[in-house]
Amino acid sequence: MLFTLADLFHKVSKGKWQGKIGFYPSAKQFDLAGFESYSGQLQSRLDKQTNLKFGDAVLVTDEPTLQTLANMLYLWGKGAVVVPVRHTMSEQARLAIAQDCHASVCLHGDALIHLAPLNKNQGEAHGKQTSTTKFNFKSERRVTGADLALIIYTSGSTGKPKGIMLSHANVLNAMSSIATYLSIDEEEHILCLSPLSFDYGLYQLLFSLAYDCQLTLFEGDFHPIKVLKALELSQASLVPVVPAMASALAKMIQTFKKPLPHFKKLTNTGGHLAEDNIRLLSELLPQLQIFAMYGLTECKRALYLPPEDSLRKLGSVGVPIPGLEAKILHPSKDENHGSYNEVEQGEIGELFIRGASLMQGYFGMANAGACILAGDYRDDNWLATGDLFCQDEDGYFYFKGRSKDLIKQAGFCLYPAELESQIEQHPNVFLCAIVPHKDRWGDEIACLNVQLINPGVEQEKAFRDWLTTQIEDNYRPRQLIFIDELALTQNSKVDKQHLMASLSSG
Repeated sequence: MLFTLADLFHKVSKGKWQGKIGFYPSAKQFDLAGFESYSGQLQSRLDKQTNLKFGDAVLVTDEPTLQTLANMLYLWGKGAVVVPVRHTMSEQARLAIAQDCHASVCLHGDALIHLAPLNKNQGEAHGKQTSTTKFNFKSERRVTGADLALIIYTSGSTGKPKGIMLSHANVLNAMSSIATYLSIDEEEHILCLSPLSFDYGLYQLLFSLAYDCQLTLFEGDFHPIKVLKALELSQASLVPVVPAMASALAKMIQTFKKPLPHFKKLTNTGGHLAEDNIRLLSELLPQLQIFAMYGLTECKRALYLPPEDSLRKLGSVGVPIPGLEAKILHPSKDENHGSYNEVEQGEIGELFIRGASLMQGYFGMANAGACILAGDYRDDNWLATGDLFCQDEDGYFYFKGRSKDLIKQAGFCLYPAELESQIEQHPNVFLCAIVPHKDRWGDEIACLNVQLINPGVEQEKAFRDWLTTQIEDNYRPRQLIFIDELALTQNSKVDKQHLMASLSSG
C-alpha cells in the first residue's frame, strides 16, 4: 500500500516495481540498474553542491528521459517538493518560478543548476507564508501524506503563474479514484502524449509506478501521423488526450483505416471533446471506451462520463469521481451574506467540489484563482471552481463555460464553451475558439475563430450560411475570423490569450 510518493522511490529502488517504461521513438527503456546508478550520483552531487533540506522546493525540467524520472523519484524519497517545469521554458521564466516558490536548485536532466537565491525583500514581496511555530529537529525527518509533494504552476486565464500546492495525500487520493473508474491494473499500457510538467502527463507516470503497468512516453511534440504510428507499434491500450489531439487522431484513424484492436480506452480533459469526434471514434473503433472528463489542477479530476454513457449523454462530462462531492451553487441574495444555495435542475451556476484531492492552496497567495471556502473543520473545504455548469434530470453535469469567460453581447449572456461545442458539430470544423472583443463603439462582442479542415472561399461561405441556421441571432458571435492554424498552448489547448492579444494588436 502507498502512503506517500516517497514509497514509489523505495518501491523502485528495492526492485519491487514490476512495470515497464519505454520511450518513443528512441526505444530506450527505464532500466532499474541505470536508475540505481543515476540516483547514487544524484545523491552525491546534491550532498556536495547544495544544502537541500526536507521540504525544500526543487525545479525539475520535464524531458521524457530516465534522468527526469529518477530526479522526481529521488526528490520525493528525500522529502523534497518537486516543481515540474517545461524544459523549453526560457531561463527568465524558470527563474521567476524559482523565486516564487523559493527554490535554489533546478535539476535539468543530469545537470544541477544553481539559481539566484531569494533575498528577504523578494520573499516578502511574493507573500511567503510562514508558520508562527518553529520546530528544530536533530533526527531525520519522515515523509508523510501531509507533506507537500508537488507545486504545479499554471498560468490559467490571467497569464500570471500560480503555484498549486498538492500534498502526497492529495495526489494519492486522486490517483486511486482515477485508477478505480479507469480500471487501471498491471495489464494496462498507457501512451503518454502530454509533458510531465502538465499534471495530465505526470499522472500517467505515477500510474505506471503505482500499478505496475506499462508506459510509453512520446518524446516529441504531438503530430497525429507520428502518434498513430506510435499507438500502432506500442500496442497501447489507453491514450489520454486533449480535444485538439482527439480531433486530429480521429481523422488519421479514419484516413488510414486502422482497426487498432488493442486500443481500448481514450480519456479526454483540458476542454470539451467534440460530439462528432465521439461519434466518429465510436464508429471507427467499436471496442474503444471513451471517457470524457473534467478537472482542474487544483483538484486533479472532478467529473467523468462513464463510457457506456458517451453517446447517450453526449455533451456531458458525467458525474463526480469516486470519493468526491460536486454541487452547483450560486450566492445567496438574502441577508445570509457569504452563503450559497444549490441551483434548480437545468439552472446554470458555479461548480463547487469537496474531497481529499483538493489542493492545499496557492503558494504564497490566498485564492489567486479558484477559491477555497472553509467548512466546519480543518479538511471540510469547498473549492469554488469559477466554472459554470448545469445538471440534467439524471444528475449528469454539463460544462457551460468559465464565469470570467462569460461574454455579454448586446445584453445577452454568451457561454463560449457551449457555443464552441455546438459549432464543432459542423463536419468541416477542425477547431474553434470564442473570445471577447470590442466593436467600433467599444461594446463587448464575441469573436469566433475557426480553423476549417478544408479551407476555401466556398467553404467559408457554406460555414457562414450554416451558422445563421444553427445559432439564434442574439447568441451568434458578431465577429467571425477564419484562421489557417489556431495556436495551441504547450498542453495542446487552443491559446485564447494569443487570440485576444492578436485582436488587440490588430
